[in-house]
Amino acid sequence: MELQHRRLDDSPPCGRMSFCLTTDLTGNGRPDVLVGALGGEYPVTLPVLGKEIDLRKLPGTREAIHRHERNVFWYENPGWERHDVARAPDLSVGGALGDITGTGTVDLVAGQNLNQYDLYWFEQPDDPRESWTRRLVTDDFEKYHDVAVADVDGDGESEVIALSQESEVIFYYDVPADPRREPWPVANRHVVADNINVEGVQVGDIDGDGTVEILAGPNVFHREDDGSWTRERIATGWDWTRVVAADVDGDGESEVIVTEGDLPYQGDRRARLGVFDPPGWTPTILHDDLSNPHSLQLADLDGNGSPDVYVAEMGLESGHNPRQFVFWNRGDGTFEEEVIVEGVPTHEAKLVDLDGDGRLDIVGKSYVEPSVDAWFNVA
Repeated sequence: MELQHRRLDDSPPCGRMSFCLTTDLTGNGRPDVLVGALGGEYPVTLPVLGKEIDLRKLPGTREAIHRHERNVFWYENPGWERHDVARAPDLSVGGALGDITGTGTVDLVAGQNLNQYDLYWFEQPDDPRESWTRRLVTDDFEKYHDVAVADVDGDGESEVIALSQESEVIFYYDVPADPRREPWPVANRHVVADNINVEGVQVGDIDGDGTVEILAGPNVFHREDDGSWTRERIATGWDWTRVVAADVDGDGESEVIVTEGDLPYQGDRRARLGVFDPPGWTPTILHDDLSNPHSLQLADLDGNGSPDVYVAEMGLESGHNPRQFVFWNRGDGTFEEEVIVEGVPTHEAKLVDLDGDGRLDIVGKSYVEPSVDAWFNVA
């Protein structure tokens, strides 16, 4: 795998970029890159008497700038022109795309971060280069790190699923008949679990029984006939996770792959990457000395028919050289580790064919440093 690095943007419009998503917004067959941010970090300077004054440091200006900066934007493929399309301060990690209006157009769902309460959806206009309309789903919970748009109850219609860490609840909403009403009716809300603080979500048939489960952190939630949910714990002691389920060993059952994406940033130990094998969820540790591996993707990168594991580090530790890894799947669920990129921090990176050559590339953005980056797979 030979990669060529290209910086798509070295001056994004705001700081602390939180999510990175890809979809074809223009209909040209190429995936565009959509980014959201907490914002409020980068200096806003003004030359005064030969000096650059950071306006954020002046009394009363910091919050005003933060409220008015556009922190949802996307890059048009090809050319990578940036379109600043929405404003919603303090957007958290783990936004999701889905058709909220039922028109066949992809919309965006994202919630706010710590000490904030709003969960939004953003309606894509006819021309995605224009401003997207921000609409409130709920403000009843605090901090939404990871949302999804999927059919979780088997009714053939997509719901909006959210994990609220500070409120310690997992819930979903049936999309109301008029999704543009604000907020959505509480009657449309269903609680999957409470007293639970987890990160990372995927919706799918995890156990192969023909019905959909919710993978939330290192837990699988099974929907019962009466609409309630039963929690199956995969592991304990795995924190700040990114999760994905897939059959990596060819036995016909989905394994769950877990990274501890915010360690050691949120703790005092190094992060792990593990594969958990059902039904007993026996763990195989692929790495136990990672630094904030907040990008986790699965894809068959070498064409052998088995999904490989991609992990990338955020670069938050002083003096640490951030790495991107591929754990090559030998076809039987055992893996060979390779560092494929060093020196460029990335966060919530995605594997996607950016240039239409049939090979998966990498696109991501930093969390702290001002950059949006791509690595094109040329061999």
